[in-house]
Amino acid sequence: MNIILILLSSFKTIYLNFRYLPFKQAVKLPIWFTYNSKISIKGKIILQSTQIHFAMIRIGFHKVPICNPNDKTILNITNNGVMIFNGTAHIGNGSKIHIFKNAQLTVGDNFAISASSQINCYNKIVFGRDIQFSWDCLTMDSDTHSIFDENGNLMNKSREIVVGDKVWIGCRATILKGAIIPSNTVIGACSLVSGRNYESNSIIVGNPAKLIKKISKWEL
Repeated sequence: MNIILILLSSFKTIYLNFRYLPFKQAVKLPIWFTYNSKISIKGKIILQSTQIHFAMIRIGFHKVPICNPNDKTILNITNNGVMIFNGTAHIGNGSKIHIFKNAQLTVGDNFAISASSQINCYNKIVFGRDIQFSWDCLTMDSDTHSIFDENGNLMNKSREIVVGDKVWIGCRATILKGAIIPSNTVIGACSLVSGRNYESNSIIVGNPAKLIKKISKWEL
């Protein structure tokens, strides 16, 4: 992290760590927030890692040249919402995470968003370990508006999203409610993922996204 940015962000980081984390975790300053990030936490942040260390989670620091550097980084956790970190994470500049009432967002170890992506969690979203988001991606487990059939029954309930381990999500991809993405998968740029009939060790591309090729692995 840039030393000037660290100094500017230190007061906000100290305050938020001691306000929202247990004292034994807070003294290690495991979560660092940029000074200009917008943080609103009325729920909980939980660190489940067995090895809590300095700056293991960085919010708003990483920038991508093609994204607007002035875009606000937002972490908004409303009443009874919960965000669980199971290890290290970096959430890039301009990214926006909204966790709504009673919802739960879980991210595994080595979770990364390059910049300017958005996660809207109304119900439950679970990411495994080694997740790599590119820029301008959208993940949401709800349609945000309700649709009713002719008998007044709700047609479009929120449904949880589950993403396995080691998944690379290309730029401007969209992951919608009910999606189940298996491990060791690459999601192509601009793809729309809303189904669950996918296979691990594969490349998934398109709108709607479909398996186009099997792979052995992918590397950063």
